[in-house]
Amino acid sequence: MAVNWDAVQRELIPLKDYEDCCRRFLVSYSYPFVISAFNFTMPDLSGYSQKLLGGDSRERYTEYLSALNSHFSELHRVGVKDVLDLVAHTATRDKLESFVERSGVDPRNIVSVLKYLIYWFIPGEKYLSGLVRHNPSISAAIHVLGELEIRTNLQLLQLGLTPTGRKALAQSSGLPVGVIDELVNRADFSRMPWASKATISNIIGAGYGSLAQLANANPEQLYADFFNYGKSIGKNLKLGNEIENSYRISKIVPALVEED
Repeated sequence: MAVNWDAVQRELIPLKDYEDCCRRFLVSYSYPFVISAFNFTMPDLSGYSQKLLGGDSRERYTEYLSALNSHFSELHRVGVKDVLDLVAHTATRDKLESFVERSGVDPRNIVSVLKYLIYWFIPGEKYLSGLVRHNPSISAAIHVLGELEIRTNLQLLQLGLTPTGRKALAQSSGLPVGVIDELVNRADFSRMPWASKATISNIIGAGYGSLAQLANANPEQLYADFFNYGKSIGKNLKLGNEIENSYRISKIVPALVEED
């Protein structure tokens, strides 16, 4: 089966092109914590996706999930062991073409899975400055870390997953441990699919400073705290997609940051 690259490009939207897709995997999987925590087998990826997409209260992803599960099963049948194995088989255009020729899998199905992994599964690289809204002290701390060549969420998570790592960061940067903790937790929140700096700032502002705190929250209290925080900043953060999905997804994504 030949690869129709025009059809692949349409499947990739909104990604720029296939090279952009491959680059994102290369960047994310250059970090040991990503390799360790985000290398599911195809059956495990199917189970994870069932929780992530199938648990949506409005059932918006039913057809999408069904298609993905079919793709996962097909990749498993042709011998793809896990996500890293899939990435290795598809790391360049030439490799994708060779894999398609050997396996007979429709390249559009493969690319659909790759795009899903980028937007819903693996932590993507984001600048720390893009995780903060209207917080001069945290923005100043981000500038300090930038002077140490620590500029992205993935860099910070790799260094700050453990209490020991966060204390070492505080010592090397001269920043208070509490500030490092907040920045690491902001980076951790950024792993949730579609988490914007507004969502991250709203959750922290409502009193839930880490993914673990959000995951373990009492839902009624969480919704009340979220709504009341919105009132305090002059916004109507009514119960809805933002906090419902954040709370649900916080219970699903792999736990990474070790608490003190």
